[in-house]
Amino acid sequence: MPIKMVMETEPKRVFMNVTANQCPGCPENLATRLVMHIAFDHLAKQDPIIFGQGCGIGRDFLQRSGLGTHDSGIVGLLTAMQVRDIDRPIVVIDGDGQVDIGLEDLATAFQQGYKYLHVVCDNQAHAASGSHATGSTQPLARTSVRPAGKLRHPKHFPLMLMHSGAEYVATASTSHPQDLERKIKAACDRLPAFIQILTPCNPSWGYDDHKGVEVSRLAVESGMWPLYEWKDGVFARQNIPRKATVKEYAASQRRYAHLTEDDLKLMEGYVGDLDSTLGKLQKGFSG
Repeated sequence: MPIKMVMETEPKRVFMNVTANQCPGCPENLATRLVMHIAFDHLAKQDPIIFGQGCGIGRDFLQRSGLGTHDSGIVGLLTAMQVRDIDRPIVVIDGDGQVDIGLEDLATAFQQGYKYLHVVCDNQAHAASGSHATGSTQPLARTSVRPAGKLRHPKHFPLMLMHSGAEYVATASTSHPQDLERKIKAACDRLPAFIQILTPCNPSWGYDDHKGVEVSRLAVESGMWPLYEWKDGVFARQNIPRKATVKEYAASQRRYAHLTEDDLKLMEGYVGDLDSTLGKLQKGFSG
């Protein structure tokens, strides 16, 4: 069968977050565009509302009131829409710094049953304001406020929201786009929902601009960023072969240039602990 040329295919709108001012090769910008494409296509008949704010994501009017206010803003928006008998799905896209600051609003909105999809593009830093650490910064990663690194377990937002009223939670990565697409569609049909997408940051993490997907894949294949989802009362991990080591993942970025062999063993221990926790969840919520 001959391959159709671009000009011969049905025209598709290219969704762009035009106010993002992103760096070249920004994975966060890629993730945002993928989310918009998938959500607008999947929810086309329902006329969805999609907005967001963050480094590499864009800027919107709801964010003018301050950091971490998306979820309280959505509660007001959904309430106003209900009063006016308007039924349109809402998707918000922001960064890990935003959800870290606004976690109370997010968990409360989910607990009270407000139906919307919250997508976090996680670059593990406040990248737009100096690249200092957030609650999701990985163990021993160097940031502007942690120059020597520090071992600590980050917050796992999906696991926290799994017990805060969410109907669907998942992790994803742009290195595995089919998995990301499936999860966005599943989330749109199970609101309230939360998806956390790994989106490395070229200047904060320290890697060449064209290697964002490669670094993301190393994170997934080393176990530093496991892919999983919780839906319909069942917790499941995606079966991703371990093709990379923690050492290979750390070597791909300059934020880990200070690590010693002992530090790498600590990071491997973190991956082991995380594997154990997720394994227990999968066994306990097997359906």
